[in-house]
Amino acid sequence: MALKSVTDAAGLLRRHPILWLIGLVMGVLAVLDLVVPLEVGTFYAQPLLLLQVLVMPFVAGGVYGVIKEKNFSGSEFVRSGKHCYFRILLPSFVIYFAIMLTVFLLAIPLALIGGGIAANMAALILGVALSIAFFTFFYDTAAVFEGTKVFESIRRSVEFVMNNLWGVLAFYLINILVLVVLGFLALFAWSALLVDKLEPLVSMSPAELQTLMPEDLLALIGTEGVWITAIVYAVVIFIFSAFHYTYKASFFSNRASGAARLQELQGEFDEKGRWYKY
Repeated sequence: MALKSVTDAAGLLRRHPILWLIGLVMGVLAVLDLVVPLEVGTFYAQPLLLLQVLVMPFVAGGVYGVIKEKNFSGSEFVRSGKHCYFRILLPSFVIYFAIMLTVFLLAIPLALIGGGIAANMAALILGVALSIAFFTFFYDTAAVFEGTKVFESIRRSVEFVMNNLWGVLAFYLINILVLVVLGFLALFAWSALLVDKLEPLVSMSPAELQTLMPEDLLALIGTEGVWITAIVYAVVIFIFSAFHYTYKASFFSNRASGAARLQELQGEFDEKGRWYKY
């Protein structure tokens, strides 16, 4: 089912350009996230992050909505984005606060037993976030495709993952594989475009390369290099975001509808050969 959903997602992206809109939005935000802090200042990094948090529920709801309704018009995209906005936004806040609360509750006993929690706080947050996100990742598709409310969409995501564990693992692995391939191609293109500016790195010793700081690399590639880096990064985000959200919608829709059909078919024959559903 995971591979079939890849084919379905590729077909949808090929036939319906409106689905690429989420990639376009994510690509523009990626350029801003990279260029604005460097060119304007880090003061604007947090407002940009907030903007992304507020924009994503609309475009994600638009993508899921047009796929659900099989109406790939711009008006349906806008209608679905508005209709599903808070259905996606509110559960994301609940999940975020659940992660922070879990980190806080784990940090207290670790600090009391002298676990060096201050030095490992980033690892703790990442571990908790990945653990919770693994099971709640499909809350947004549940909210749109099944019309669930805030806590019900989170519960439905956990149920969906538990009932389709191997398929979900395949889903995650396929996304990681696609991202790795895109990242490799982007790194190759970036190196080719900046080969002249990166040439001094070839003559550096391993010890010098180890002491190379990000600001040194930025000074080496210059403003032009920063913009080339931002554009290459944006292209990767553009392609991956469009694929990921379309694939996620196809995967959830296929699995959920398949389970519903199976449930409808469950039943038994009585001694006279009559069919009774459970």
